[in-house]
Amino acid sequence: MQAVIRHYELLIDEENDPVRDPEPLRAHMDLWDGEPFLDALALDGGQDVLEIGIGTGRLAIRTASLCRHLTGIDLSPKTIARAGENLSACPDVTLLCGDFMTHDFPQSFDVIYSSLTFMHIADKRGAAERIAALLAPGGRAVISLDKDRSDVIDYGTRQIAVCPDTPEALEAHLRAAGLTVQARIERPFAWIVTATRKEVT
Repeated sequence: MQAVIRHYELLIDEENDPVRDPEPLRAHMDLWDGEPFLDALALDGGQDVLEIGIGTGRLAIRTASLCRHLTGIDLSPKTIARAGENLSACPDVTLLCGDFMTHDFPQSFDVIYSSLTFMHIADKRGAAERIAALLAPGGRAVISLDKDRSDVIDYGTRQIAVCPDTPEALEAHLRAAGLTVQARIERPFAWIVTATRKEVT
């Protein structure tokens, strides 16, 4: 994970921040998630929400106003600091620097989402179990997976090793963790998987 942290901190040093991209680049990033992803979250202003791998806040800028409270976690201190700048006008946002797999969250969440983060997680089953443990009864998880099956991403000046996903494998992990898979949406460059935790009866 140190290489991943270093990569994202170099992006900040290079002023590579998707929140501050021009519109054509923002539209390009939406090809991994965009409106279908936001619709899948089903946010109505009343939910406590966790974003895994919040980055500089590319998605949080669009979701924060739709949550009762948004918590974002990321491994990189520089990235979290930039997210704080980008989200400074958004109330009810908590930003954490840490690993969602081990962080001691004081609460459960109604919605947990992540886009383009699972490729950095080797323990897919553990990640699914962690999400299931953090979801409140009736809660939902929405995850966007890159379609690229390469185990290395080449950024030109550096390469980053990743752990590619398939929607079938992720869905199996989510089911094994006790969640119900509700939908799989295809985007040009990604799959969006939605799963829910059973309501308490």
